[in-house]
Amino acid sequence: MVLARHCDLCDNQKTSLKVGTTCGLNDRKPEFNKTCAKIKLNEKFLKKLEETNLELEKIRRNKNKVYLTFYFSIAVGFLLIIASSDYAEWNLSKTYFWYYKIAMIGVGISILTSAYFKFNGFRNKLGNAEHEKNKIDEVLDEYGISYQSNIIFKDEIHGTQEIDIELKFKNWTKKTHHNNVYN
Repeated sequence: MVLARHCDLCDNQKTSLKVGTTCGLNDRKPEFNKTCAKIKLNEKFLKKLEETNLELEKIRRNKNKVYLTFYFSIAVGFLLIIASSDYAEWNLSKTYFWYYKIAMIGVGISILTSAYFKFNGFRNKLGNAEHEKNKIDEVLDEYGISYQSNIIFKDEIHGTQEIDIELKFKNWTKKTHHNNVYN
């Protein structure tokens, strides 16, 4: 495991472009086996844990919308391509109808391409968010800390979404409830 992952959650972490990550207690690079006896998991840790879990939950909440849009776009794209071949067969004698066929195929292909890239972008965002959460969870496992998160999305008022993030820990105590407002 990368030792800097521990430091990324610790309030003692110091970073600089010249040296990189060092411990604020001894100004040296991280040097421990599996766990750091002096790790300080407080504000920085809670903030990172909340942000990571919130980002993952926001992405997961859009999953159905993204899948529905993807399948609808695929259907429309293929229908345009199929319809263009039937449309041109009805009017073989007219040259300008071939322009419509080519335009319909082009639009169909562009819809298919757009659907693929949007869906792939969603999958990448979801994978990255899950990876970030797993990195934190791996570090917490080393310290025997487990948690459950409960994220409640309240009404959105004038573009501001109020969100309650409740973290319940096992084998660690600090704060168990945060109330934040995110845009």
